[in-house]
Amino acid sequence: MESGQAASARTSVMVLEQLWSRSGERLAERCRGLTDDELLWEPVVGSWNLVPDASHPGGWSYPYDTDPPLPHPVTTIGWRFAHLIGDNEIYFEHAFGPGLRNFPDLPVHGTAGEVLADWQNSRRPVTAWLASASDGDLLEPRPSHLGGSRTAGEVMTILVDEQIHHGAEIALLRDLYRRLGSG
Repeated sequence: MESGQAASARTSVMVLEQLWSRSGERLAERCRGLTDDELLWEPVVGSWNLVPDASHPGGWSYPYDTDPPLPHPVTTIGWRFAHLIGDNEIYFEHAFGPGLRNFPDLPVHGTAGEVLADWQNSRRPVTAWLASASDGDLLEPRPSHLGGSRTAGEVMTILVDEQIHHGAEIALLRDLYRRLGSG
C-alpha cells in the first residue's frame, strides 16, 4: 500500500489512467463484431473515408485537413479510427520518442480486424507511460509535432479526450449502421 503522500502524488495520473483505460475498454466492447462494411459505411454522400491507395504505407489512406471545409465533413468509423491511431502514434512519438514521423508516414489499413489491431497497438505506449508516470511527470515540457512544446499532461489529456469523443462517435455510427446502413 502506498503512503498517503505517494498516493496523493499520483492522483492526476491515476485519473488520466482510469479515463484512458475505461474509455478504451468501452470502445473495444462497442466494436466487437465490427465488419468491414461497417468500417467503411458512408452515412452521407461525401463522407470522409478510408480509400485504397497502393502508394501509401498499409495500402490505404484517408483525407485529412487540419483546417477542414465548412461544414465539417461527416467521417466514417474507419476514418475516425485512422485519426485515433494517428493521434496516439504521432503525439506520443513526438513527445516521448524520436519524433521522426508524421501522419502521412503511418500505415493505414482498410479492414476491421487490421484497424482494431492497429488501434490497440497504438494504445500500448500511452498505457505503459501512464502506468509508470507520476504527477510531476505530467508537468514536464515535451516536444510537439505542432511545433513548440506541450506538457506531458497536455499530451495525455488530448489523447484521452480524443479517445472518449471519437469513441462515442464510433458507437453512434454503429447504432446508425444497424438502423440505416445494413438494409
